Amino acid sequence: MALSRLALVACFVALLVNFTPWHMAALGGLEFALYLALFAATKVASRHPDPVKASERLRWQSDVLMFLLVTNACWLAVQIRLYDDPIMRVEAALLAICVLLFAALRLHMSRFSYALGVAPPVGTMIWIAIDWSDPLAVNHYALAMLLFVAAVLLVTSRQQATDRSLTQAMRDLTRQNAALAQATEAARAASQAKTDLLAVASHEIRTPLNAVLGFAQALRSETLSPSQANLARGIVEGGQQLTRLLDGVLNLSHLEGRGDQLNLTAVDLRDVIRSEMRVWAPHARDLGLSFTFTDADPTLSFSVMADAARVEQALVALISNAMDATPSNGRVEVRLAGAPKGDTLSVLIEVADVGPRVPPEDRPRIFEAFDQTGRGRVRGTSGVGLAVCARNLALMAGEVGVADLGEGNDPVEGAVFWFAFDAAVAAQTPVGPVGAPPLAEVIRILAAEDNPANRNVLAALLGSTRVSLVFAEDGAQALDAWRSQPFDLILMDVNMPVLGGREAVREIRRAEPEGVRIPIWMLTANVFDEDVANYLADGADGVLRKPIDLAELFDLLARTAGDLGQD
Repeated sequence: MALSRLALVACFVALLVNFTPWHMAALGGLEFALYLALFAATKVASRHPDPVKASERLRWQSDVLMFLLVTNACWLAVQIRLYDDPIMRVEAALLAICVLLFAALRLHMSRFSYALGVAPPVGTMIWIAIDWSDPLAVNHYALAMLLFVAAVLLVTSRQQATDRSLTQAMRDLTRQNAALAQATEAARAASQAKTDLLAVASHEIRTPLNAVLGFAQALRSETLSPSQANLARGIVEGGQQLTRLLDGVLNLSHLEGRGDQLNLTAVDLRDVIRSEMRVWAPHARDLGLSFTFTDADPTLSFSVMADAARVEQALVALISNAMDATPSNGRVEVRLAGAPKGDTLSVLIEVADVGPRVPPEDRPRIFEAFDQTGRGRVRGTSGVGLAVCARNLALMAGEVGVADLGEGNDPVEGAVFWFAFDAAVAAQTPVGPVGAPPLAEVIRILAAEDNPANRNVLAALLGSTRVSLVFAEDGAQALDAWRSQPFDLILMDVNMPVLGGREAVREIRRAEPEGVRIPIWMLTANVFDEDVANYLADGADGVLRKPIDLAELFDLLARTAGDLGQD
């Protein structure tokens, strides 16, 4: 539409150039220039990155240009009217009418803008129509012109009121959208900062955790007294639980916005409960509570495919809830039951306490975060743990609930919180320390690791095996060692000074002789799917995660020994 009007103005200027004196043609050329400037200002504003500022600037620019444009056109109409000829008078009036319609129908930001646009053509039309030598009552031409002007102003003024309301609404919406975009960007930046902080913090915690868990696993392979073995097992189990917690934090930070996902692995639920019982037993003693475990069917295998971290998180939430609500000298009981259904197992885990009972009217909302029930007010908690429990069970297609303690129609003080789910039956998970694999010959291993504690852990874990272990403190030293002597396996950390692990792997693959490929496994805490894909693309053969899983490490040694035996 704007281009069409610009083309019409250009045609009008061409007519003026051909049929009028030069001073009128100059006014036509100025009219075209002013309209072109208005068109350009509108286009520039539409492409401005800040729509709010662009709208404010266009407002005064358009008012100034519009006033100059209509004033110039009206002056041109006056010049035409000065030719004392009836036809020229009509042509001048037609030009003034066109200018009036153009100014009145244009979108105006304010009443002042509207008045600024219509005042010059209205004055010009009245001047053209009125013949001061005749009374107005008999000047039909002037009366018709006045009626036309009044009609145009009446119709367009009402339209302009509507247009201004719509314009103001659009401006408000533009401001709100800009504010929303800024708030969204700030929230995204804050979320990303939180995600990065969680990921970095969790990653950094793995370094001392790898040392604690690694040394404890190495200790379990030594000859220990029963009490020492029990203490070492407690350290390992606590370290493994902390590892799963860190995995949950990392997965939450990594998958936030993508939706929750299950990580199914073979897990023995009976072992999970017993491990949690050992961890929470000291706390129960400090509170003066009786803390017991009831196995409904000791002969039934509870080895299933499940998300161990989520099951453990749900169990911890119920145990914590029970201990907080139970008075001193009370009791908390964990109960495990199951029912086989072909290749699946229906699992029921209950945690009973003698704290305040949960009335039926509170049960639908007790698993909602920050919803304070009577029991929640007694405990002084927000209910977030129970809400997380409910979310995890929903993700596992399970159920969670609460019932009264005891049986019969007379409820006693206390509550039984429970969750249930179905899981595929898995093979029995190994119990006890992992033994070193029997190796027919010595395996030569190059381990690139910049952290001294992690080097000591690796040495302790491999101390009972037939390996020759050489350490490098960064990727550059690893390259020098690889060039100077043969190795059967390389364990490569990722984040190292001087030269990173990924760069070192790429350099080894580039410089390897044709037909020769040494196994390289990344040893790192960065094990998201995209990380692993990058390592494999660099030329790595696999990934061992930190803290080191002894079973995975020994399995890698056994496979390496098998490959060497085939050569």
